[in-house]
Formats: sequence, C-alpha cells, structure tokens
Amino acid sequence: MKGILPVYKDSFFCGFNRKDGLQLQMIYEKGIVYCEVNLDNRFEGYTDVLHGGIIFGILDVIIWYAIFMETKKICMTRKTEMEFFKPVLCGVPYVAKGQFLRIEGRDVHATAWMEDKGGEVYASMNALFKEGRDIPVDHFINKFDFSRTTPAIKKHFMSLLDK
Repeated sequence: MKGILPVYKDSFFCGFNRKDGLQLQMIYEKGIVYCEVNLDNRFEGYTDVLHGGIIFGILDVIIWYAIFMETKKICMTRKTEMEFFKPVLCGVPYVAKGQFLRIEGRDVHATAWMEDKGGEVYASMNALFKEGRDIPVDHFINKFDFSRTTPAIKKHFMSLLDK
C-alpha cells in the first residue's frame, strides 16, 4: 500500500484548511511515513532556524501515523527522546520520516527523523506511545479528511469501524 494519508481536519500540522498551520502532506510507503518540509521564517526559533518545538511536533505526528499504519492502534505520546544534530533552516527543503518499531505490552515504540535531500539527519526522535482506551472510533474516524487518499488507505482507516 502506498499513498497520501488522510488528515485530522483540525490539525495544526496537517489540516488542509488550517491557513495558520503547516498543511503537511503525509505519505505512506513500505512501512515508512514521510512528508516534505520547507517552512518559512514564521516558524523560526532563532534567525533563519526552524523552532525545535515545530520539529518535535512534525516528528510526533509522523510517528503517530507510522504506528497507526502498521498496527491500526490509536495511540498517544507517552515519552520521547529528541536529538538535534544540526540546525534545521527555514526555507530549505527537508524530508521527515518515521517508522513503527515494536510493541511490548501496551508500549508502542517508534522512531522518526528529519533529513536533508542528501539523507543527512538533522534531528531524530525515539518515542514510546500508549494505546488509547475508550476512544469512540466513529468519532475519531469522522475527524479525518479522506479527500486526497487512495481507496486502499481509506479502507485501512475505515476498517477500525468493523471491530
């Protein structure tokens, strides 16, 4: 399965109708979720350097999608470890990528990183997520915009309703 992932409509990071947001387009391919990132100075933390909180948020969202696509589990961030190796510059293209690693009990492990077009890693995150409890699945699914997804990816998300 490969294609554009649906977006949580109200997401600052991915919502297509959030003019104040990043409007990132998440793509799934062969166990990896990724998106192109090229943000302007509105999101800088220091002159021409992207704010670390924005980088953290992007990688956190990527991890959520990576976990969901591989496990169909609705999870929430519990603990993260973030490393910044080089400044991520505003106005420069990068690719953020993430992948599911493993499940241990209710603990779900995943990783994400931001790299330049040559593959050099500028920031990385290792994360522990927990599966959510008592989440109304129909309400969750109704918050997504599937207008840009493939039928196979929409089916993957909608299969939650069959449980």
